[in-house]
Amino acid sequence: MDANDTKKGDSPLYIKRIEKRFLNLSLTSKLRYIYTGLIFICVFCNLLILYSFFTREMQKTVSTLTSQTLETVSKNVDSSLSAISKTSTYLLGTTEVQNYLVDMNQSEYAILSKQLRNFLYMSLESMPLASSIIVMHPSGVYEGAARYHLPSVQGNSPTDTSWYDELCRKKGAPILTINAGGYLTFGDNHNYVTLIRLINSTENARPLGYLFINISVDSLLSFAREDNSNYSDFYVSSDADTILPFRNDHLNQWLQDVTIDSLSAENTVRLGPDRYLLLKFQTANPDWNYIAAINYNLLTNQHRAFIVISIIIIMICFAFFLLIALGTNRFVTAPLRQLMYAMKKPETGDFNHAYVTVCQDEIGQLQSAYNDMVDKIQQLLDAKVSEQKRLRKAELNILQEQIKPHFLYNSLGAISYLVTSQQNEKAYDLIISLSEYYRESLSKGNKVIPLSTEINIVKNYLKLQKVRFPDAFTDEYELEEAALSYRIPRLILQPLVENSIYHGIIPTCDSGIIKICVSTDAGHLLIRVTDNGIGMTPQDLDSILSSSSDSQTQSFGLKGTIERMKIFYETQDICTIDSRPNEGTAITFLIPLDKTERQDGEFDS
Repeated sequence: MDANDTKKGDSPLYIKRIEKRFLNLSLTSKLRYIYTGLIFICVFCNLLILYSFFTREMQKTVSTLTSQTLETVSKNVDSSLSAISKTSTYLLGTTEVQNYLVDMNQSEYAILSKQLRNFLYMSLESMPLASSIIVMHPSGVYEGAARYHLPSVQGNSPTDTSWYDELCRKKGAPILTINAGGYLTFGDNHNYVTLIRLINSTENARPLGYLFINISVDSLLSFAREDNSNYSDFYVSSDADTILPFRNDHLNQWLQDVTIDSLSAENTVRLGPDRYLLLKFQTANPDWNYIAAINYNLLTNQHRAFIVISIIIIMICFAFFLLIALGTNRFVTAPLRQLMYAMKKPETGDFNHAYVTVCQDEIGQLQSAYNDMVDKIQQLLDAKVSEQKRLRKAELNILQEQIKPHFLYNSLGAISYLVTSQQNEKAYDLIISLSEYYRESLSKGNKVIPLSTEINIVKNYLKLQKVRFPDAFTDEYELEEAALSYRIPRLILQPLVENSIYHGIIPTCDSGIIKICVSTDAGHLLIRVTDNGIGMTPQDLDSILSSSSDSQTQSFGLKGTIERMKIFYETQDICTIDSRPNEGTAITFLIPLDKTERQDGEFDS
């Protein structure tokens, strides 16, 4: 018991030792063992795949050839029966046939019968596949010719047969049956295809009798019965009658238990140790089913030599695979490992180039691509810093533009004038407006303020400007209450209304209207500033928007404001400007609502 316990306890320890020893091997040794194991697995898988693929392709090829054979057989049968049918058409109107059926009760019957028999023997020579021909009177009396044995008639009259009604409906067209539907009996116990036609009078088209032409199935399907393959077999049937059975009795027994109509064009059947591929082909005229059976096992056995040769080739490649594994470790794995270490350095802020190899192979190209990526990352960082600086500068320009000393001087001058003219209440209102303007403009350093605060800044600003420019303009507002709660960057609207006053309305020398509209629609915050001033031509607008940020004296920071909004909301489709000469200008900001909840400090460096 102790020995067994020791053995059971040592087994996991032994496995752990092997695992530890493998993990402590060098990367080259690990790859050598891994490659060796993978090669053996690949050899086995390749053999399996090769065998399956080759067998499938051979089966596919044989299936195609067999299908073509079935089609060829059916065409030969159709061609042979068509030729016999055309010959039978000629027989119907011959003098010998017509006279025999018309003058059967006359005294010359014996002579007519002999003439007909001789004629039928001569006709039989023109139809190599036909074994016998019979011309029958409706009473059951007949005359015929045969190569070997003339078949005997079962029954008294054709009117009692299963094919009589169909023959009448055909009105002279032929029908095909097996052994005349049992009406004829052949002494050799073989199956015959019987072509039956109604013989009509050439004078008044009255039915005179019946024509039977019997074709041996063995001769008709001799091509299908040629023993040209030791793994294929053929079966032919018509309705419920078997015309040509399989040579294999197991297949014949299996077909008795299934319905031929239920078979698809291609079927796989296992009967005992053998597996068969069954191919079905059906023709409309005659309505026959052709089935070919291919033995998988015999088919596979014929190609085992190919598998042996393939194994030899794969084993020869084994040595080359091993050399490839060693070369991979020497020229690929080690340089890639060094490059991997170099590529981890940017995580610590080190954007220096990697120098692993001087070769211009794939690893060298990967090294060059990595170095180019490092340079582009550095450029993007520099561009981001530059963008932030430009943004800060644009904000500073906006603030400097808004809080100009001369604006304060002009406002104080207007207030002093009101005081000296004893308009104290109006002067008091302007002082309050001026203080609120500067207090809300500075916003305690906040860069994002509620839209309602921005509107108050503009209202106070316009109130002060009305003192400087009496009766020059009026301001109107369409404000959606729900939109005023959203937060936007401060001092966005003032540059727009200032631009409307100085470059839109004042040059007209007439009173104008400045209208500010705020609303929400389809997930966007809509802010629009319109005036009915002199407007701008497309060329003037392009000149303002394409000018540098440092030379916007004539636009009062319009481009800087638009740039600031684009950067803040991270979209280029933030603003549209519609301006026409002598009609005015409309500036619209379309701000996504899902980007309006930014916190203070968004533009901090």
